[in-house]
Order: sequence, then C-alpha cells, then structure tokens
Amino acid sequence: MADTTLIATFYSFEPFVAAAHAFSPGKIVLVIANSSTGEKKVQEGLVKVKELYGTVADIREIVVDCADIFAVAKKTVELLEKNNRAIVNVSGGWKLMAQGVLYGCYARPELVEKIVCNELPDLNKLVELPKLTFGLSEPKRELLLEIEKRNGKPIAEIADKLGKTPGMLYQHLKELKDAGYVDEKFEITLAGKMAVL
Repeated sequence: MADTTLIATFYSFEPFVAAAHAFSPGKIVLVIANSSTGEKKVQEGLVKVKELYGTVADIREIVVDCADIFAVAKKTVELLEKNNRAIVNVSGGWKLMAQGVLYGCYARPELVEKIVCNELPDLNKLVELPKLTFGLSEPKRELLLEIEKRNGKPIAEIADKLGKTPGMLYQHLKELKDAGYVDEKFEITLAGKMAVL
C-alpha cells in the first residue's frame, strides 16, 4: 500500500509497529509531543523506526505542543489535507495529544481511511475506531465560521449576511449551544473551533 500514509502519535516503538506492519505505508508521519522529544525512549524508538522502515517509507516527524489540544487538531487537519489514504494510529504518546489527533479526524472524516489503536494488553492487535464527525450541517458550519469572526456584530447582522431570518438563526444557535459549539453569549467555544477546522 505504497500510497497509504500512516499518521501515528508516537512515544515509543512498540505501540507504533503493529500499525506499520499491518498497513505497509509508503509514508509515515510521527506526531511527537514537544515535551518528550529529548527523552531516551523516544529517541531509541525513532532510531528503530528509521532502521526498519526508512528504506521503504518516507518518514517525517511532526513536533506538537501536546497541551494545546486545538493546535494538535489543527495540525492533524493540515496533515490529512496533504496526504492521500490516511490511516491514523492514536496508540502512542500523551492521551491529550491523541485526543487532539482524534478531534482533527472528526473535523475531516472524509480524509481518513481508518483510525486504529492497539488492543491492550496485546500491542500487536489493532482495534479499528469509528470515524465520528462533529455533525454539522453546511448552514451551521457557515454560521459557526461567521460567529468566529463576528467581532461583536449583532446576530441580526449575521443573519442578514447569511440570508437567513433571525428566528432561523436563533434556532441554529440554540442547537449549536446545546452541542457545546457556542456559549451563552453565542461566542464560539474551543469545541466549535475544532468543529470548523
């Protein structure tokens, strides 16, 4: 599967190898937390990956701030947009980083072929995870994008710009608020920002 890209959260070799073996990717993108790049276990794992797969796959390392879940999700979307047939492995690394990668996948599920993680305790077995979505219709997505850049504009002005009645817009806003994408003041939340990546 030379046209397959494996995007994997990475801390050590063991959680990574099952997916690399199962999918034989032509390209490997390792997502590594900035806080662990200098750790011996990470460095040893990277050496093993390069020794075993460096001649058959293009290997890239992407360092992210694992404490910034939005930045990780955004970087994941960028990686998905650049790579064909992306398979995502969220087994290695920090949990928060893996969640950010998952949220990036949920924002753009059409760009993801599979999402997998290792089965515990047997790291050689993979479990396929569902490709969930944020469930936004196009009108709600457009509304969230407008809210994100509204700069204090009244809702009626946004309704005008989108060609909607204020009543229709308030119904969408209620649904977005119920889903956690906007707050009580109709400001976009972090979840809303991830949903429109």
